[in-house]
Amino acid sequence: MQGLGYGSSRKSQQGRQSRSRSARHTRAAKCSQISVSSCSTSSYTSSDEDGYSSSYSEVSQAAGKVGAGPRLEKDEVQHFEWRAGLQMNSRYVVSKFLGDGTFGRVLQAKDCKRNRQVAIKIIRNVDKYTRNAMREAEILQDIRAADPKQCHGCVRLHETFFHEADGERLFCLVCEALGMSLYDLLKQNHYRGLWMQDIQSISKQCLQALRFLHADLNLTHTDLKLENVLLRSSEAPAPSKFPREEFWQSQQSSPSSSRRTAGSYVRPVCTEIKLIDFGNATYELEHHSSIINTRQYRAPEVILSLGWNELSDLWSIGCIVSELYTGELLFRTHESLEHLALMQQAVQRFPHSLLQKAGQNRNDRFVVKDTHSTWRLRWPEGALSESSSSKVQQQQSLHEMVQKRHRSLADFTESLLILDPTKRPSARRALEHVFLTEKFSD
Repeated sequence: MQGLGYGSSRKSQQGRQSRSRSARHTRAAKCSQISVSSCSTSSYTSSDEDGYSSSYSEVSQAAGKVGAGPRLEKDEVQHFEWRAGLQMNSRYVVSKFLGDGTFGRVLQAKDCKRNRQVAIKIIRNVDKYTRNAMREAEILQDIRAADPKQCHGCVRLHETFFHEADGERLFCLVCEALGMSLYDLLKQNHYRGLWMQDIQSISKQCLQALRFLHADLNLTHTDLKLENVLLRSSEAPAPSKFPREEFWQSQQSSPSSSRRTAGSYVRPVCTEIKLIDFGNATYELEHHSSIINTRQYRAPEVILSLGWNELSDLWSIGCIVSELYTGELLFRTHESLEHLALMQQAVQRFPHSLLQKAGQNRNDRFVVKDTHSTWRLRWPEGALSESSSSKVQQQQSLHEMVQKRHRSLADFTESLLILDPTKRPSARRALEHVFLTEKFSD
């Protein structure tokens, strides 16, 4: 993905923006009839992604992965019954199962017309899932129209069709086949981080994709996480060594670590990535749901109900970059106030202006005035338990999580995790950070 047209100026993008504006307005008009909040949490997602490695967002959630939703029991959902050799839409021959989710089932197939492998996402015959899948398909069509040469790192939708089976008419999405997710890569490596060179490459590509989505389409992804960033190549990672083994082992005594035992280590043969799962992506002119993102990647302005825009995606990227280095979720929590307290401990104290806005919204669940009438987090008195309070106290700062020679990575992450969204950089501005051009040997 690198080097393919990412250096264009804002002026050169204006032509593409004007061409896509009418599509955005049409899309906003259509989607205003469908409440985003009424859709399933993971929505449809970009079908092929699931395909690449059975790790796509919804598939990984159904498998009960760290930071994902509840585990899905096999007998809870009736899925489309398939068999090897099944022909769909007169051109696709199904070859294998890739994964299940609450939305439906993902299968790999050969496109006999184009002689290529694809992933087909068969949506369950449930109105809200079908409606949301159709919405995401339209978003992916907008992305494809704005990026015909596939330069901007977003999954590609090939087509959609309906499949008749057992008296049901099932909506299907056909997408390109990709490789494993970054989550599966970390999992395979026993939750050790990536090489610095690989983190640098992936971070740059994620920001380049966001620059395209935000500037050209006025579209916010709203669900960026490791499960939704996939390697472009399906080639198996190559055996390697982990360059920060000793440091990683020393960090295993930290409260947030899972004390995992090291094993074999692999490294991607190619670090080109693509973003997937646009099921909850939101255009600037659309209704903005009050809650977005998977918990651990959710920006503070969302938790504090202060409203959000495309800069919430930058916060999510900051969480991803940290996780790619440490192998651990930056904010391992399932409770909002504790989450805010962890942010304050890892990044910086919340600015008074931000908490004041939350207070004016009568959000006293999270903020309180002290004796000097200054707004602050309702912490530690709001902690649900002593263990929660202790957990926050022991949270490391961003710079404590990295080796000294990797200080620029901590600086980069810190620049994305600015608590006040009005001071957070755009994707374009974030691409100028020195970390992305520094030379690393590991």
